[in-house]
Amino acid sequence: MKLDKRQFCTAVDTYKTMLEEEHQMIDALDISPEWKGADWIANYYDLLSDLCELEEDPYVGTDLDWFCFETDFGRKKDYCKVYDKHTDRTWTIETPDVLYDFITREW
Repeated sequence: MKLDKRQFCTAVDTYKTMLEEEHQMIDALDISPEWKGADWIANYYDLLSDLCELEEDPYVGTDLDWFCFETDFGRKKDYCKVYDKHTDRTWTIETPDVLYDFITREW
């Protein structure tokens, strides 16, 4: 992880805001989600993901992918629980702060 906790949380929150604002623009302009502006948002996410240096599962992606897309940044409460077999602990990950702690945990 090349980011400290504050930088990570700010970056994830920024990405979340970017996606929300993009959805508003798409709706307001009645355009396809596959517009040129989406490229810079995807590039931002790729940079964030690279800076996190996370292991990637070929089927589900990284922990960051899971948090952003599967839990909708922690808003889908039913999907926010993760069992850590190494520590025998269940994590409820609803915020970037907790995600950072989960990612940087030591076994």
